[in-house]
Amino acid sequence: MIDLHTHTSRCGHAEGDPAAYVAAAMRAGIDVLAFTDHLPLPAHLAGDGTYAMHPLELADYVEDVREAARRSRGTRVLLGIEADWLPERVGATAREIAAHPFDVVLGSVHFLDGWVFDDPALIDTWEGRDVAEVWERYFAAVADAAASGLFDVIAHVDLIKKFGHRPVADPTPLFEALAAELALAGVAVEVSSAGLRKPCAELYPSAGLLAALNRAGVPVTTASDAHSPAEVGLGLAEARAAVAAAGYERIVYFVQREMVEVEL
Repeated sequence: MIDLHTHTSRCGHAEGDPAAYVAAAMRAGIDVLAFTDHLPLPAHLAGDGTYAMHPLELADYVEDVREAARRSRGTRVLLGIEADWLPERVGATAREIAAHPFDVVLGSVHFLDGWVFDDPALIDTWEGRDVAEVWERYFAAVADAAASGLFDVIAHVDLIKKFGHRPVADPTPLFEALAAELALAGVAVEVSSAGLRKPCAELYPSAGLLAALNRAGVPVTTASDAHSPAEVGLGLAEARAAVAAAGYERIVYFVQREMVEVEL
């Protein structure tokens, strides 16, 4: 099994160190485990310091993961990072990513013009918004993130549904358009069990979007988005079943930013 998205206490909103995650992965039968704490954010977006790693912790995070990899037995440990799509900071993000030997870079959209739409503490900021318009803005941002060339994998690709906000109209045209953009960009998409633990109670991506991704030829991986050792591998059986149901025969992971395919 592959779990390509996990967070440690360094990200500010998770718990546990790399050694505890590796031990949990070994117990869960995880073959490939990637650590992907959040790349530090600029001060005006960092909020109360719980959205991402502090800049001074990044070097220590890298060394912690590399040490965990050296000590791991039976689980391949990869050094990764989750980086927010911030269109005004493309150059800075690229430089920060290039400064470290990451195996995999996850790209995610949490901000829409500074609005942190997925923060439970800010759920009331959804009031009065046009959900269809928000979905269109979100999917356009995901497409832009993929096209930037910064990322190997798009994380929780339909995160916009986290709290259950869904447009009345059929989202299939949005799904098809996004799948085409992701295929053109050459990125992979994670099938994440995290959504099963959120109000939407559904994998990221939904079955409809996952089917569209398969039709477009977009490769996929699997991920738990674990925020504690107890969540490592959680829900990956469901994720793998959804991948198979969508028609995929292979999943992927990344080593030194190069894609590796394995049979499902």
